[in-house]
Amino acid sequence: MFNPEFGVDPNELQNKPDIKEVDIDKERALQIGLETEKNLQLAEQVVLELTNKNLHITTVESCTGGGLAYYITNIPGASDVLMDSFVTYSNEAKIALGVPAETIDEHTVYSRETAQAMAEAGLKKSVHADVGVGITGSISRVDPNNPNSTPGTIYLAVTYEGKTATKVLDISANGRFDVKQKIIGEALQTVLESITSNSISKQ
Repeated sequence: MFNPEFGVDPNELQNKPDIKEVDIDKERALQIGLETEKNLQLAEQVVLELTNKNLHITTVESCTGGGLAYYITNIPGASDVLMDSFVTYSNEAKIALGVPAETIDEHTVYSRETAQAMAEAGLKKSVHADVGVGITGSISRVDPNNPNSTPGTIYLAVTYEGKTATKVLDISANGRFDVKQKIIGEALQTVLESITSNSISKQ
């Protein structure tokens, strides 16, 4: 007899169909693992360089949803180089952080100018940071709030010592997670280049 104290009727459990194993694409899983390992290695280099130079970093992320900060904080010693980060997924959040509304109006939210403004706003709002990163773009669909968006086109900016490196990334991959992995890898590489080189590039 069913005892309501346990909440589930045992007969009901017996009658449920067998749960089939999830079919996993092993090749894709391997690729994800390789991208993850690559990003962790880059994050380790970034944390080491920041530590050696006694620098702090802050991130202002939109489409990556905090993924860059996630990788950095997976590295021992991250607390010595990162005190805060910001996820500004909407236009309103970017403006509230300090991105000028005029920049978004003139250049759109998906632009080099907005990415740079995000990096600069992060530096101003951070408790303490020397390097600011801004990431904006549309990953898998046209943003209904920003119809000018092109899926897979990402804008990245790294500001350090008054100079800004900007990149426009055209990324095609299988799904949002894969795209984010590639963006984060590019961002980590750009940070590394910016703090180890005196030249700031625009690509």
